[in-house]
Amino acid sequence: MPGAKKYKPQRSDDSSPVQPGMLPTDRSIAVYYRQSSMKQVGNISTDMQQIDLPRYVMSLGWQQEDVVLIDEDEGVSGAKSIDEREGMSRLFDLMLTRQIGAVAVQAEDRLFRDETQIQVNVFLDACVKNDIRVLTPYFKYNFADKHEGPYHRLLFRMRAEQAADFLNSYVRGRLYAAKERMLMQGLWMGGNINLGYMVDDRKSLPSGIPNPNWRKYQPFEPCAEVVVKIFETFVMLGGNQRGTLRYLHDNGPHFPDFDNPELMREIPPGFSWAKPMRMLKRGGIYMVGSLALQNMLSNAVYLGHWVFKDRVVQWNNHPAIVTEDLFYHAFNYISPYNLDGTPNESYAPRLGRRHSTKKKKRHVDEPIYLGLVGSYHEETWCGATASWTVGMQMYAYTVNYSDSADNQQHLWSRRSDYFDRIINEMLFAKLQATFDHQVWEDVLTSAGDDFDKEGRMLQHQLTSVEQKMTALLDNFSYVQSQSMAQALERQFAEHEQEKSRLERKLNDLEQRIDQQESLIALAQKAENVLQNWDQMGLIERRAVAQVFIERIVVTQTEKYRVADVEIYWRDESVDDFVLPWSAKTWTLWLPVEVETLQELIEQKATQEEISAALPNRNWRAIRIKAYEIVGKRSFHISPKPIRDEETYADYVERMEKTGWKHPRKAGSRWVEDEIEMLESMLNEGAEQLELCAALPHRSWAKIRNKITQLRGKDFKVTKPQVPMKQHETIEHYLERNPEQAVTMNLSVSENLSQRRLMRRPSHLRRTSG
Repeated sequence: MPGAKKYKPQRSDDSSPVQPGMLPTDRSIAVYYRQSSMKQVGNISTDMQQIDLPRYVMSLGWQQEDVVLIDEDEGVSGAKSIDEREGMSRLFDLMLTRQIGAVAVQAEDRLFRDETQIQVNVFLDACVKNDIRVLTPYFKYNFADKHEGPYHRLLFRMRAEQAADFLNSYVRGRLYAAKERMLMQGLWMGGNINLGYMVDDRKSLPSGIPNPNWRKYQPFEPCAEVVVKIFETFVMLGGNQRGTLRYLHDNGPHFPDFDNPELMREIPPGFSWAKPMRMLKRGGIYMVGSLALQNMLSNAVYLGHWVFKDRVVQWNNHPAIVTEDLFYHAFNYISPYNLDGTPNESYAPRLGRRHSTKKKKRHVDEPIYLGLVGSYHEETWCGATASWTVGMQMYAYTVNYSDSADNQQHLWSRRSDYFDRIINEMLFAKLQATFDHQVWEDVLTSAGDDFDKEGRMLQHQLTSVEQKMTALLDNFSYVQSQSMAQALERQFAEHEQEKSRLERKLNDLEQRIDQQESLIALAQKAENVLQNWDQMGLIERRAVAQVFIERIVVTQTEKYRVADVEIYWRDESVDDFVLPWSAKTWTLWLPVEVETLQELIEQKATQEEISAALPNRNWRAIRIKAYEIVGKRSFHISPKPIRDEETYADYVERMEKTGWKHPRKAGSRWVEDEIEMLESMLNEGAEQLELCAALPHRSWAKIRNKITQLRGKDFKVTKPQVPMKQHETIEHYLERNPEQAVTMNLSVSENLSQRRLMRRPSHLRRTSG
């Protein structure tokens, strides 16, 4: 007699929580879009994938905000691996982290065209383990279903295999084979047409007979003339490629404007011509670049031969544009091989400077901020490179750009030693003071998230490949047919190759993670960077710089060859400073110093006042900075008793030794205020002593010369009984004639006394009182 019925415990690990036939509309869905080439982008398939497919998904019950469009794989082949496609990598991570419950595609071949089926199996494994549905407008796959799942997986594999076979059998086997046969016969089969030619597309002649030149090149005169001139210029300049480009850019002849509709009217009926691909306007004209020039000068097509896969397959196939003598004269500068592939004994390249490929050991620091420093030239970012300057025996940051003739032009160059020293100071100040720790934490977190995402994707692929390899090994014991064994061996070799590739990428990822973790541990405590900076190697310093700095933009200015530098930090703040041309003893101008100098210039302060306000800088440094602020032509100051190499302390020390006596000859520049005052006093009939007292730093000879310039040599000025000597100032005159000071006007004495007080430092004026 049976006993009481025993029930099994409830299962909570059901692989398919959604009932059969129901869609997981409570979870987001990803709509994946891919086109094999950029030519296909924008065609009807694009509309079907980006417009019709999301509408179809929403008709199944998903809301618009739950639809994730993945469109990063425009122009990407489906034969690439999951981790080699940006969009597919993003989709795979959403699957592994269960952020989506379904994937919608227009067709299975949008996901994969993998001949080995390795990536297909990796994708299926992720779908099963994370219960991901795959939807097309024609079928709804549920790989995790316990009943229909095996059939759905088999069906998906079959259609993915058909997509891969389509590439191999139809595209490569039929279309490519037919196209290659025509090309081997010297016929044009679409694509780019060499400059200087057009294609005779008439299948039959007007008389009705077949056209023997059908789909063959014919010279297109508007361009053929320019091609001949390019060959002639290259030979004339002795094989100088850059010189040829410069000469043609400056002197012509130039190719016609390919965008001009009138050019199409010059094409005879029945002929085909198209604008050259990848050819851009350079300085408003169409010109070949350096690579295109080298290709043109060595291309046998211009001798009338047909080239396919870098081999001449049809000799004398079409009319030549360039004569044989001219072609080989240019060809021998370029190619070490003849047209038949044998060594070119006439090869004679243009001799240029030879550089040793052996890296010399130099006992100077290499640039730290390489990869961060650069400039924008015509809205294009130009990164700085490190160059060795033989004269200074130093490294330098150098920025070049390509001009309209595709020649390298120099933009700017700065010694890296003092440039790095300045950036180091800015970095240390940033770490000590104003770095936004919250933003920095976000940067570190995002970097860690990127590593986790990449690691999850690679590890899942590796696990799936290893499982498949184990299954293949198990199958070997059951195989008795030799052909089946060979097929299994081929599959195992393909999986073994994929496993090696994934292990290499994982090993590289682990190294980057270790480096990042050590860097994060260092960077999370900014004081460690400051303490350990001198002990760090070049690679560690560069790593720290990459973490804290996003970009260093250098903008060249016309003021004394200085540059404006902007540092874009990772916490989204920006610092800037002015970098001079040379700075062996130069120190960075702080913003407060610049503001102080600017205010003093606006207040028309004297040289002593400006120098006293900036006691740590000599007058040369102050003067150059003033030129940068207001321009050289706008900065005039007089008198200038302080010498260029003197700081304010140096000036005071020198004047104390001379008893505050200035030299008799003063050659300071006249400023507008002085000239206006002199004109006014001359109009009022001022005498010699009054004029000299109003301009106490100028000798009578200088004042007289200025009066002659303003009023002419016949203008008279009243002089005292004891006139001033030519090179005397009013101060020296009164020392020689003290009795004249008593009879002088009160304003004269006040002007002189104020001038004497102004020359003395404030602490000396207090003690003397």
